Amino acid sequence: MADLMGEYGSVESAEFSRDSAYIVTGTKYDNTVRVFRTADGVMQWQTRLPAEIERVAWTGDGRRVVSVSEDHQMRVIDAGTGEVLRAFRHRAGIDSLALSHDGTIMAMGEESLHDSDPDSEPTAEVVLYNTETWEEIGRVFQGSTANEISFSPDDAYFVVVGGAHMKAWDTATRSLRYQNEVFYDSEYPQWSRFICVKISPDGRYVVVGANHGWLYFYHASTGEYIRRLNKTGDKIETVEWTADSRYVLSAGKVNVIDFIATRHALDTALNNRSVPIALRVPLTDHLEYMHFNASGALLTTAHQDGTVQLWTYMADNPGINQRSHAGLSAQQEADFDRR
Repeated sequence: MADLMGEYGSVESAEFSRDSAYIVTGTKYDNTVRVFRTADGVMQWQTRLPAEIERVAWTGDGRRVVSVSEDHQMRVIDAGTGEVLRAFRHRAGIDSLALSHDGTIMAMGEESLHDSDPDSEPTAEVVLYNTETWEEIGRVFQGSTANEISFSPDDAYFVVVGGAHMKAWDTATRSLRYQNEVFYDSEYPQWSRFICVKISPDGRYVVVGANHGWLYFYHASTGEYIRRLNKTGDKIETVEWTADSRYVLSAGKVNVIDFIATRHALDTALNNRSVPIALRVPLTDHLEYMHFNASGALLTTAHQDGTVQLWTYMADNPGINQRSHAGLSAQQEADFDRR
């Protein structure tokens, strides 16, 4: 799957529908939202927009896709036809987009000029929308650019990162639960920034990717700092967890995806060099975003070379097929006996 600009293009975002049947993508340079069929990669439709698309997402029912872009607009698009149904204009470019796990809330986060111009006022907000009516149901003041948003598994709170800050907000009251700041690099303090964030599926931990290759780990419920790691020395653009929370993935300005076992990442008795990389997957180009489907068996990746790639994630238990076969055989025999 690829955008029409080829290697001159860049796919900024790619995400599975909840049933894993489709992948929606958003690009820069050709500024296009596309929906592909997962089974064979056939493009279902494409809709070109006026500006660079930063993030795309599905609604929970799969009937709509949503895009946010540099022209300050969030658009709600018919997932079957590509027709833009609604557009909401904001006061700044929009960088982030996330759907709550129950599918009722879409959160979008603005950019802030303060990140590049310290003399300007920090202005970025995160705005929450009801996905049935598309009415605004609340907003929080983030200050720094809201680069990425991640909801807790129970949707009780969401974490937002960008600039020097990570903030966790209560979903119902929009009150601040906790916040943390990036550790400043003494040589290049202006480039010490949080880039991406994901709460683990089990709800226990938060991983944050930052400049210079740093991965930060926190306890999700309290924001308590655990440690940070660095395996590449270059910007981390995207992070993800496997569905069982046993591995954390990171990628960005180095052409690999690194898998690190969660138990090793959180073991503070291991120094940075001693933390092993469980798997290092080579890539065709820098990675902008990655997303597991609901089961955790498929991974889609969005690349700066204009490609969208589909991967299978195989279990690391070599006996899983034998166990599955034995279970299926027993079930078939029981069904036969009942007949």
